[in-house]
Amino acid sequence: MNGGYTHMPAERVEEALLQNYLLGNLSEEAQVQVEDRAFANPGYLAAVEAAEADLIDAYVRGELSSPDRRQFERRFLVSPQRRNKVEFAKAFARVAAELTPSQPLPFPRRSLLDILHSLSPGFQFAAAVATLVIFAGAIWLARQNAALRTQVASLQTQQRPAPAVNPPSPAPPEVQRPAPSPIPALVFLPGLTRAESRMQQLTIPPDAQLTHLELRLEPRDDYPRYRVELRTRSGQDVLTLANLRKRGNSVAFDIPTASLPAGDYELALKGLSDGQPTDLAFHYFRVTK
Repeated sequence: MNGGYTHMPAERVEEALLQNYLLGNLSEEAQVQVEDRAFANPGYLAAVEAAEADLIDAYVRGELSSPDRRQFERRFLVSPQRRNKVEFAKAFARVAAELTPSQPLPFPRRSLLDILHSLSPGFQFAAAVATLVIFAGAIWLARQNAALRTQVASLQTQQRPAPAVNPPSPAPPEVQRPAPSPIPALVFLPGLTRAESRMQQLTIPPDAQLTHLELRLEPRDDYPRYRVELRTRSGQDVLTLANLRKRGNSVAFDIPTASLPAGDYELALKGLSDGQPTDLAFHYFRVTK
């Protein structure tokens, strides 16, 4: 007995730590510790990737609490790579849901996830695509069988004399839907300034789901990782991304438009080296809807 207290197993503590890291609920120091450990230990990196897969799976199945779901959407829907993982998990769930009870999954659902978690990221993607193709093929075969049965029944019906019927009414003309609006985007030139007079304008259409932001870098601004901090003009934090990497000569990311109501914003870019942030640029922009 320990005075009425019980200790959570170390494995459960580690799972909770990784979930809080993925949701951005850790302090900056704790977050850097997790990232440094994953960078130095391939086994721990695999544990982080497995925790990410479990978190995406829980989001798709609606098992996250409301605060965790909101935090997940802020963290995962702004990264193209993570957003692709979420979309794939949704497609996987839809394919599995279309299988009838007479067409069970070829193996238990948790076993599939455990196998995928044990593979490298490249093998994970290949195995997931192969599994999705197998499921899609099973559904296609079932639908083809149903179509063949329908054709046989139709041929049998045509052999019988058909009663006179009125000619069918002409089909209504197809309504052309307007093409979706392009994703609104802003590109910020390099430079360290706090001059709010240099404020760019970002107009977000009503049907836009995402906004793309790109920050150009100077040649000397070469860091292993970057962090961006987005806040309102009054100083309220909107979004923080602490593990970004540059592509070419810029750092880019997407933000859900629901996180950007109309108003003025400050965007700070910092370089990260050995956990020490260095201010690189401050940009200002105004959102209109």
